[in-house]
Amino acid sequence: MSKNQDLIKDLREENLNLKKEIDEINRELQHIKDEKMTALVLGDAIDDGIIIVDANGVVTQINQCYTELTEITEEEIVGKPIQELLDKKYFSDAVSHEVLKKKQKVSAMSTIYRNNKKVLLVGIPFFDENNSIVKVITVLRNMTELIRLKEDLENAEQKKRRYEEKLNSLKRVSENAFIGNDPSILRVKDLISHVAQTDATVLITGETGSGKEVVAREIFKQSKRKDAPYIKVNCSAIPENLLESELFGYVKGAFTGADKKDKKGLFEIADKGTILLDEISEMPLKLQTKILRVLQERELTRVGGTEIIKIDTRVIASTNKSLEEMVNQNLFRADLYYRLNVFPIRLPSLRDRLQDIPEIASAFLTKFNSIYDKNKSFSNDALRALMEYEWPGNVRELENIIERMVIISSNTILEREGVERIIYMGDKKPPLNPMNVGNIGIKKAVQEYERMIIETALKEYGTSYEAARVLKTTQPTIVRKAQALGIPLRKKRGT
Repeated sequence: MSKNQDLIKDLREENLNLKKEIDEINRELQHIKDEKMTALVLGDAIDDGIIIVDANGVVTQINQCYTELTEITEEEIVGKPIQELLDKKYFSDAVSHEVLKKKQKVSAMSTIYRNNKKVLLVGIPFFDENNSIVKVITVLRNMTELIRLKEDLENAEQKKRRYEEKLNSLKRVSENAFIGNDPSILRVKDLISHVAQTDATVLITGETGSGKEVVAREIFKQSKRKDAPYIKVNCSAIPENLLESELFGYVKGAFTGADKKDKKGLFEIADKGTILLDEISEMPLKLQTKILRVLQERELTRVGGTEIIKIDTRVIASTNKSLEEMVNQNLFRADLYYRLNVFPIRLPSLRDRLQDIPEIASAFLTKFNSIYDKNKSFSNDALRALMEYEWPGNVRELENIIERMVIISSNTILEREGVERIIYMGDKKPPLNPMNVGNIGIKKAVQEYERMIIETALKEYGTSYEAARVLKTTQPTIVRKAQALGIPLRKKRGT
């Protein structure tokens, strides 16, 4: 009986130990199962693909995000060796076999051929108690958008560098904008170099587009105030009722629409610097007194205020009109004119320095080639065509014409024909210039002169009879020449 009891006791203990071992195995299996589920679920939660490979390199499990990322289904991949999937071109690279071989974490970039997505692979080994790999978990992260953003950033950096190069090129052109070697321009440059080192008031005169603002900026750049503000005011562009407050500022509530706080005027903003009063001839008479005070006393009072504000602002003025004539017509204050005319600089028109045109035109061409990413150049004949035009709009017109040529012309070399087509636009032919006689011969030149004279007389006086009287010839002569030159005739007025 005692032996049976001992046997039963031993069996119970053995069963108990076996149960403990089974429970331990079940816990280990559950741990492994939970670990797998945690990795898969975690991957889904953070939008990463997860693929699990066993010690033999066979795929055992993937998560939902893996399928969404690769468009490879569980049926296609689970149970198959990773090498087989590589051979079938499912993807360009895998890390599982490298992890199994090296027994360490491995990272690589791969392309999913099915949808051309770029993914980052990170393979992580898991070991048993004998330090043998039991599985490899590989995480896939979609890098397509990040790579695209990186490429966009690189492209943006390249564009930035190109724009910086263009800006530097334009800056170099701008810094040398006041170019030319005509004696009249060399004299202006000499005047600039002398007056720039002083604080004298400068009056720049010249035709529209002749470069008055360029001269003003050149004076500023060469002056001791070059690091202080430079303010340009176009007196003709600001409405008269706003000009006073813009120039002198105002105190809060000075007029309807004024800010609720004091505002500095442009003279104050330019303190220690330079202000250019462009088109000074358009300054209203009632404001001219205030400008005179600024020049004489170096002080001003804001609109609606009583406080006297001292300023140290250099004044440069420019105009395309004769202020002296305006003074004679009582359209401009004589005392202000004399205050402005301390150091006059008269700019020549472009037609008075035709030899400078090739250099100026080439500078503008460089500028617009850079802006529009072109590589155009002038033929010698095209430059001669530019020199034959009178340029009523001066340098500004030349700049506009060259910009138009760069935009419109499909040719790399800009030729005379294209230049003349743009300059004269609707006119059939450019006006004859004596400089061009050598290109057409004296006979043709005489014909063109006759055409120009007769056309002008007919247009001005209306009939061949009146044109003949003015030109001191006979009416039949006018008719005969007009018919020979193809000039249309009108009947005598009243007939």
